[in-house]
Amino acid sequence: MNSLSLFNGVGGVSGLSPVSGMQGNGSSQDASIANLLNDIAKLIDGNGAGQAAGTSGAAAGNGNPVSQFLADLAAMLGDPEGTGAQSGAGGQSASAASGSPLGGYDNFTAMPGNAAPAGGEAGNGGMSTPGSTSTAPSANSGTSSPGAAPEGLSTAPQTQALSSAQSKQVADAYVSNLQKDFGLTKNQAAGIVANLWHESGGMNSGINQGGKIGSPGSNMADDNANGYGIAQWGGTRKQGLIDYARQHNLDPSSEAANYGYLKQELQTSQAGAIAAVKGTNSAQAATQAFCNAFEQPSDPQMASRLGYLNQILA
Repeated sequence: MNSLSLFNGVGGVSGLSPVSGMQGNGSSQDASIANLLNDIAKLIDGNGAGQAAGTSGAAAGNGNPVSQFLADLAAMLGDPEGTGAQSGAGGQSASAASGSPLGGYDNFTAMPGNAAPAGGEAGNGGMSTPGSTSTAPSANSGTSSPGAAPEGLSTAPQTQALSSAQSKQVADAYVSNLQKDFGLTKNQAAGIVANLWHESGGMNSGINQGGKIGSPGSNMADDNANGYGIAQWGGTRKQGLIDYARQHNLDPSSEAANYGYLKQELQTSQAGAIAAVKGTNSAQAATQAFCNAFEQPSDPQMASRLGYLNQILA
């Protein structure tokens, strides 16, 4: 049978609905197309004797998946709102013609791209529609991005010496961050910070050896005259602070740059200092352990370091 015979209900198959050359427009064309699709569905099912396919979303006959799909398509054209108001062949209602629930169009969900994505809406192949929101969790939740300040520490350049109250505030922030980042007790973290307070004249991150506040001096000698920052780094370690600050878009005099570089050293080249501190069971012992392992001064001045320890723990 050629395709034109389907439009006129000829070709020796009974029960087909003439479509009159697909004339008309609007709803009449939709009805004609629906009739054609129903007839094709019946042919595929081998049920040309005239049993109606109906318009409810389930084809009558042998249940061939293709014919069911065509019947569903016909149903959608005949009843686009899925209400079941359209009548089936011969004026019967859709439910009377097929005995199926009205307006289901169930077989469309089996088409590629129409299945409902897990946790989302159906009909768009899993993509969000305009205005919808995605709630995928961040892969880096809980971590700081490069250049971000550790908790309680500033990214701003230091331009003047800290007051006593400000020194205590910065010291507390260092203690908290060291506890969190290295799993230290408060006493162990306070022992580290007591050394930093001593070295920096009161937690000044932008201090040059000698007391000048601001950018690091250009002399990179590793001696007792050219230290810089919270730990009075000299030589290659001073250059390391400057490089770290540049890489993280920070000013080398900022609290954030100083803490970030200290943390980097304690995780890498100075990891032994953290191990030494973790082996202590008092704040005083932690102060001494960090001084010996990290600072390694020619004159420890331990009484001064322990005095600052008392201020930090107060």
